Amino acid sequence: KGTNAVFQCEVGGTAPFEVTWLRNKKPLTSNRKYKIVSQDSLASLEICSFESADIGEYQCVVSNDVESSGTLCVKEPPIFTLTLDNQDVIPGSTVVLKSAFTGTPPFTIKWFREDKEITTGGKSFIKKDASSSFLELHSVKTSDSANYTCQVANDAGKVTCSAVLFVKGSSKLVKNGESLILACKVTGTPVISVKWLKNETEIASNDKYRQSFTDSVASLEIVKCTIDDSGDYVCVASSDTGSDRCSSTVTVKGVFSFHLYS
Repeated sequence: KGTNAVFQCEVGGTAPFEVTWLRNKKPLTSNRKYKIVSQDSLASLEICSFESADIGEYQCVVSNDVESSGTLCVKEPPIFTLTLDNQDVIPGSTVVLKSAFTGTPPFTIKWFREDKEITTGGKSFIKKDASSSFLELHSVKTSDSANYTCQVANDAGKVTCSAVLFVKGSSKLVKNGESLILACKVTGTPVISVKWLKNETEIASNDKYRQSFTDSVASLEIVKCTIDDSGDYVCVASSDTGSDRCSSTVTVKGVFSFHLYS
């Protein structure tokens, strides 16, 4: 887009030749937009400042005693006009993730949860239209928290857009200054790695956040909670075969004091 596009047609046969360029079956003439050149056995069409409005079917028609032609179809890669939004929901909700796009059909549309493709079935429903698609998830639970991606492709290219779905799990209320332990039971094979996130940012293990993974139980201890420790915590367990998440919302209750003056 914005650059010049050059199409060339090699001509063979008995001269003299007459070369005509067509766009969507209509003849083109040389002007500021189109530069048409025929030299020896090579005919060329240059389109200046190519843009989406120039997309179409171009033909080079060569004629002498016998007429022949070749066709070139210019396609526009997909571009998102509506991308997915991050969503925070409660368990049992119905979630709709929607995208819209432009480009030259036909399109191949796929949806993914992390790196695994999703198909219609169970609580998942996918709808595909000419210029949009949506993923509907019914009765979500905390384990549905993940990164979801819509992929749109055609012969000219491929694009993706993603969003994070966070299904809020159990709520923890703790007083300011108290310590709190969050725990998650993890099962599966082969080797599993575990990480903890706070508001979708990974937590490093330190004196404030003590992490452990023992006997298939992943735990996070938040030492001497403060108001700043309030937020959404997620335990992410991963292996070569996939990943899963469990979550909890932590609210730290502040301590207030009042002084009366007379």
